[in-house]
Amino acid sequence: MKAQLDNILMSSMIYWMDNCLLQKGEAYTNFSSQFYPIKNIYNNLYTYGLPFKQIVSDSTITGANLLSGVYINNTFINVGQSGLSGINPNQGQIYFGIDQSSNQISGKYAVKDFNLYLTSESEQEILFETQYKIRPKTNQNITGLAPNSVTYPAVFIKNNGGFNRPFAFGGEDQTEIDIRAIVLADTTYNLDAIMSIFRDKARTHIPLVNISESPYNSLNSLNNGYYNYNSLCTGKIGTINSFFIESISVSKIANFDNKLNPDVFAGFIDFTITNIRYPRA
Repeated sequence: MKAQLDNILMSSMIYWMDNCLLQKGEAYTNFSSQFYPIKNIYNNLYTYGLPFKQIVSDSTITGANLLSGVYINNTFINVGQSGLSGINPNQGQIYFGIDQSSNQISGKYAVKDFNLYLTSESEQEILFETQYKIRPKTNQNITGLAPNSVTYPAVFIKNNGGFNRPFAFGGEDQTEIDIRAIVLADTTYNLDAIMSIFRDKARTHIPLVNISESPYNSLNSLNNGYYNYNSLCTGKIGTINSFFIESISVSKIANFDNKLNPDVFAGFIDFTITNIRYPRA
């Protein structure tokens, strides 16, 4: 099915929240380490992973190491060289068309303080029925992370629905959508920080990044290893290609007691966003 407004909006939320956290909060840490083989072969490509996910890929973030290429036996290569087919920053993985198991692969990159995920799961499932792996505190892990592993600190973003309200003659409506971000932090300090960042984003805009503008290819990887968020947003703020944030409320889950994840500090960030549009055009 062709992507609709809600599909575009939710993927745009990931770009926007990621940029806010990395710009305002400087929520990343620079690292360097080896890549390690991942057992599964993805689309007939050999996969190698970092001991972290996710890594920074927004070139507007000053000071963050961007993984634009990797070192093979201390020789730097870009995508398209020596069989390197792509860089997947959300999985912390790289793809090769030829087996590199006899070579040492390494890179310099920045690890996000908070991973971001789209979800349709209930708060109950996320908070109380799923066990998460905390992001390693050191780069000495000897294996890459599997593609299906979910690590925290993390933010899970879900669409809580919305409605269209008549706005003007001629079929113009005000579309209102409620979005909830479920935050799992590793300290109360980081939980307070992320809530402070987004509470202050009320009455600003979320640019819509259309599917045709996505920097990701069919492998969910980046050809250059990074993208420029400012370029994706040019000319969109305050137009039909952006949503206005009417309100943001933040709340902590008091006395959060989770035996599956005893070191998690949890909270909610609730967004009410609107757009004036012609939905039947």
